Amino acid sequence: MANSNHTSAAELRDFLSGHVKKLRLLKRILVGLIILVALALVGHVIYYFNMLTSMHYDVVTAGSQVESAIQYRVNLVPILVRSVIRFVDHEDYVFIKTVDARERSMKTPDAVAEQLKSVAGRPVGEMLDKILAIAEQYPALTTSGTFQLMMTQVTDAEAQVLKQRIDYNDKVNLYTTALSVFPGNIYAKLFNFPDFKYFNGTRESEWPLPAIQAERENTKSAVDGER
Repeated sequence: MANSNHTSAAELRDFLSGHVKKLRLLKRILVGLIILVALALVGHVIYYFNMLTSMHYDVVTAGSQVESAIQYRVNLVPILVRSVIRFVDHEDYVFIKTVDARERSMKTPDAVAEQLKSVAGRPVGEMLDKILAIAEQYPALTTSGTFQLMMTQVTDAEAQVLKQRIDYNDKVNLYTTALSVFPGNIYAKLFNFPDFKYFNGTRESEWPLPAIQAERENTKSAVDGER
């Protein structure tokens, strides 16, 4: 009987020992799974954070490129305006020397300057249209190498602005889409990623021509000095 009881106790210990080992193994497995899940979660957060941050700065960079392209165009247009005013001043001076003042054209430099000022504060496209309309009145101006070169540069600058705007909108579209879908929408709120707006079809004034009258006066003074 004692032997039977002793055997039963040994079996019980073996049984309990086996279960303890299994529980310890299960514990290790659970701890390992928890660590793996935690690492996967942290890696996922880091991946999405880095991805959204990279897309965010892609949009910022694209916006800076748009501003640079606009600034380049802004720098070209005043030079084009100065060349037009100087040419018209010169043509008017030559015309005064050859015909009676009463027969002078109504399109004098003063009138040209007024036309240019009349579009101040409007989009650059309207300004260029006005310059072209004025240039058509002076065939020698449209065939001038300098004028043609300036118009080519302005046209290229306009195309570059359009290209950079399209690229910017593409970057904003990717960024906005990433922030709108799961799990990006969660990370957007968690890390306070900002929103960006698309460039729309309305072109507001980017160069209001505040110095057009001063430029006109300086040009007139220079021409008077030559006379």
